[in-house]
Amino acid sequence: MSKVHQVHAKYRDRLIGIIAELLRDPGPHGIKDAAKRYGISQEKLRKDLNYLIKKLNHVNKKEYIIRGRGYFEGNFARAVANLSPEVRLYLFLALRQVQPMLKGEGEKAYRELLEHAYSVLSEEDVRRLKEWSDFYFVSEYGYPQSRSHFYQSLQEVFEAIRFNKMLRFKHKGNIRYFDPFGVFYAKHTFYLIGHLMKTPDVSYKKLIHIRLDRIQDMVRTIHSSPLGRKKEEVWPYKRNHVQNYIRQMLEAEHGRNKCDYVIRIYDQNVFQRIQEKQWHPDQVIRPIEAGEAVGEIIFPGMTSWMEIKKWVLGWGSAVELIKPAEKRKELWEEIKTMFLKRYGSGG
Repeated sequence: MSKVHQVHAKYRDRLIGIIAELLRDPGPHGIKDAAKRYGISQEKLRKDLNYLIKKLNHVNKKEYIIRGRGYFEGNFARAVANLSPEVRLYLFLALRQVQPMLKGEGEKAYRELLEHAYSVLSEEDVRRLKEWSDFYFVSEYGYPQSRSHFYQSLQEVFEAIRFNKMLRFKHKGNIRYFDPFGVFYAKHTFYLIGHLMKTPDVSYKKLIHIRLDRIQDMVRTIHSSPLGRKKEEVWPYKRNHVQNYIRQMLEAEHGRNKCDYVIRIYDQNVFQRIQEKQWHPDQVIRPIEAGEAVGEIIFPGMTSWMEIKKWVLGWGSAVELIKPAEKRKELWEEIKTMFLKRYGSGG
């Protein structure tokens, strides 16, 4: 072997040796001590590290080797994620949005989630996300006071669905059995959708939903879902029924009677604001010219009369419920009662 080949082989072996050492012991390693171990100058070791960083980090866009002032360390085990700016922002928003859900006992779980996310990010991305957090604020208005058990209860629900098992919990002071179909998140809280059971073997056929924060002592039982044990049959059935159930709701109310609600809008600014939001997946919003009306919104096939009523009253005189006629009459009686009984004195 020529002298040039010997030098090249020694250089190659040293680079492989540096990588192998970082895989065994990520460090950090001091530049001075490491240079002595390899029998080279500190300057030559820095050049070796720069070469490895160029060939490993830059090509793969991951921080496998990290260099600092007077030290270097390996980052192979953490497999640093290569995030685009968009994905990085979505990750930040997702982490912050979930924080209010994990109050109380869940705060530990949130901290662990953060640490796990940070462990696969570059130092620069971790610093960026921490600095962003100082200037991003999430309103907790409307969240339930009691939500410390959300993360524990949700796990039981999802695992019960996965294994076609039932749940047992205490609701309004009574022990209930429940065949879970799905979880619905609305109005800053979680709702459990499924069949309430008379006994572990007999269920009410109609789907219902229950606020998760009103449930206590939830456990998964050994009882299988009455719908069967084959997930290939049970899962599609549950998923389809939950989706149909949710489509009949505005916000988180499900009543008995299904109606098409037609609401006219008389204020152009209000019409613009209503157009800007997704109130329901099946909503129909359109401009019209009918007397003083400038537009209308239609909620088809809805069972959420209480939520519809609150929605209409919330816009005041800018909107008017047109159909159905019986609900219009009921709303008129509500308005009369509200003003005559609550505000009739004017004081």
